[in-house]
Amino acid sequence: MSPNKEEVKGPIDDLDHAFLSRCFQRHLDCDEIKILKLIKFPRGVSRETWFLSCEITQHGSKSVEDFMLRRDLPGGSIGFGVLRSEYEIYRRLNGSGVPVAETLWYEDDADLLEGRREFYMRRHIDGDWDIPDFLDPDPRFNELRIAIGREHVRRLAQVHTCDWRQLGFAEVLDAPATADDCARHRVEILAHEIALLQVQPLPLITEATEWLIDNQPESSAQICLVKGTNGFGEEVFLNREIVAMSDWELCCLGDPALDFSLTQNFLADVRENDKLLWGLQPALDYYHSLTGIVIKPETIEYYKRLYGLYRVQFSQSAARQLAMQDKLCRLPWLAVEVLYLGQSALANAIGCVDEPLPEMGQRG
Repeated sequence: MSPNKEEVKGPIDDLDHAFLSRCFQRHLDCDEIKILKLIKFPRGVSRETWFLSCEITQHGSKSVEDFMLRRDLPGGSIGFGVLRSEYEIYRRLNGSGVPVAETLWYEDDADLLEGRREFYMRRHIDGDWDIPDFLDPDPRFNELRIAIGREHVRRLAQVHTCDWRQLGFAEVLDAPATADDCARHRVEILAHEIALLQVQPLPLITEATEWLIDNQPESSAQICLVKGTNGFGEEVFLNREIVAMSDWELCCLGDPALDFSLTQNFLADVRENDKLLWGLQPALDYYHSLTGIVIKPETIEYYKRLYGLYRVQFSQSAARQLAMQDKLCRLPWLAVEVLYLGQSALANAIGCVDEPLPEMGQRG
């Protein structure tokens, strides 16, 4: 994944070249390393991502390699998953067939960090999150939208059919007792997290939590590894192929329908002469042909409403950091606007309002 034009070049803050060189020399066992470029990726709101280009000397031979460094914001992540768990998810997926960047190490050595934030390092994969012309509504690009949508569904099928038990995901993620418990399990985890974080009374959350538990949908009869946020802006493409799936912060064990509810842009209808060529149902039919799993649109709609709890959790985490005097400029937006979006979805769920649900990735 490549940074866009809003580059910030290093050395910046505490990621000075001398410190990074010490880290690389320890973990890669190289003779010498020079940090040629250090760029902060401007997208994303929950954690920091940095791109590094390094000249490595090993056994007298020099090469230039690219890496990605991932760490929490100064006040911590706004998500409820810890950074170490995110690293462990990538590590377990390496070699699984699911395309992800190779993880190299997790840095938590206090002597080496000298007060800096913990981080983990992974290799950079050539590609980009952006897909030229994908969002252009011109029918000339319909074939592109269909091809990208099918590729994304194919990769989701790989995620959902991987053997999460054998890969060790039960060691880092809580699993529902049965497939029929997936929805309740997710609601209870999110409600508990909100209760720990909230900085103000949120009576709507109590009402919505009860409604979501009382109105659980028909399950997809599977407990799967669920990626979480996915779709446009979250995966790395090279040409029309996904070469890396990124952003696993919301990864969990649960109903695969959750991933379809969190997909950004790739399930939009594509029509020609009033004929539906691509969209949610064609995507679910294709997914069924790959996995044998039947996912019903009503179950996806339920999880779209449930995502309101995620938004509220993000907002309260940001609000708590603001209350602790963190001055990061994106936090007020998360604390106010994302709370509004989350509560709008939940109010829709329990019948207080009848408005369209906020879309994934919506900023207002």
